[in-house]
Amino acid sequence: MRAAFDDGDLAAGIRGALSDGEAEETRPDDEKIHVFHRIGGQLGTSATRWGNRHVSLNVEGPRMNEYGTSGIRVAVMPSAPSSRLSDLDYLRGIAALGIVAYHYTSWTAGPQSAEFPLGRVGVYGVAVFYVLSGLTMFHVYGHRLGTARQIRTFFVRRAFRIFPLLWLVTIATILLSRSWPGWRAFGLNMTGLFGFVDWDGYIALGVWSIGNELVFYALLPLIAWAAHRRSWFAVCVAVFVGIGAYFAFAVLDPSLPLAEQWGAYVNPLNQAFLFVLGFAVGKVLRGVHIPRWALLSALVAALLVFCIWPSGGDLINLVTGTNRFVFTLVCVVLCAVAYKLASDLPPILDRPLATLGEASYSVYLIHPIAFTAVGIVAQGALPMPVTTLLAIGVTLTASVLCYRIYERPLINVARQLTPTR
Repeated sequence: MRAAFDDGDLAAGIRGALSDGEAEETRPDDEKIHVFHRIGGQLGTSATRWGNRHVSLNVEGPRMNEYGTSGIRVAVMPSAPSSRLSDLDYLRGIAALGIVAYHYTSWTAGPQSAEFPLGRVGVYGVAVFYVLSGLTMFHVYGHRLGTARQIRTFFVRRAFRIFPLLWLVTIATILLSRSWPGWRAFGLNMTGLFGFVDWDGYIALGVWSIGNELVFYALLPLIAWAAHRRSWFAVCVAVFVGIGAYFAFAVLDPSLPLAEQWGAYVNPLNQAFLFVLGFAVGKVLRGVHIPRWALLSALVAALLVFCIWPSGGDLINLVTGTNRFVFTLVCVVLCAVAYKLASDLPPILDRPLATLGEASYSVYLIHPIAFTAVGIVAQGALPMPVTTLLAIGVTLTASVLCYRIYERPLINVARQLTPTR
């Protein structure tokens, strides 16, 4: 039966991978697509990706197709899923850039109110990181933490991912501040143990969230174990959400500024439910098809709620009471949409957003250091807007270079040390 391509991106990708011309397909099942392409192209097998869909091209021709036309036969089959999902990278990069904008605006123009979107981004940009982290951990490790070897591989790779940059920004912060924090604080920060025993005793700005992440990683094997048992996982999610509700309604006081309750807010137990919800999003939505119109509608609705939901005053009002779960729901929806949307952006958008997403860890931790360093060099000789723009440029440049020259090579070392086969 003659049929046109239902997936325009796939058709365009095949045309690009082979030669220009007409393409036809049959769909005998969901796992394999037979494509007959008119004369041209290269024989062999290659792997490629269109949007978030990873496929292998197996070119077997030339041969006569079922319509009697000489051509080549191409089998297009899903490849093993990538550890990276493009749309999650996009969202991760946008969240990192939003936090940079929040901090730089706060440091130059004064504190941001809970009433305005930028103030909300400053609080819930990190929440998006946590949900994305949980979702990504499910995508990569959800079914790969069943043995001692797999668990060891997970911790080795996470250590190589987290600690090198943590060490770098901690030392840089100490040097720029010209203040020694003491051996205890230094030791806890360099080992990451501050996240377990002194979560507001971090040295570099923003590192409190990295301490939280390390706690979440310690819990992940248990979360993954529970995920294989539906009732246990439901209990797991309920427990962590319940702990989050306890902080939102009982521990944090909406009548006091967030700054005065910072130690309670950055307690990993107050943030862990975000990570668990992200893991749950991956588990529930894996393999589920959601129409594109529904995803886009959910995206628009979530952004509208984020911007116009009534709240004002100090940022404490965003993380207490009902507001805590309204904004958490927004973060979960945004991450779920990014997980399932599989957008195919043009290169002019895909490349910078993908690069920003890959370097988002560096952007998040380096931007305070860049701001301080540019300020020291400028010595007040430049207008503050110019200094801020220079700091943004230094942040982005240094972050991309740091990822490519420092972080990525160490990630590859971890992979070599922990082969999957």
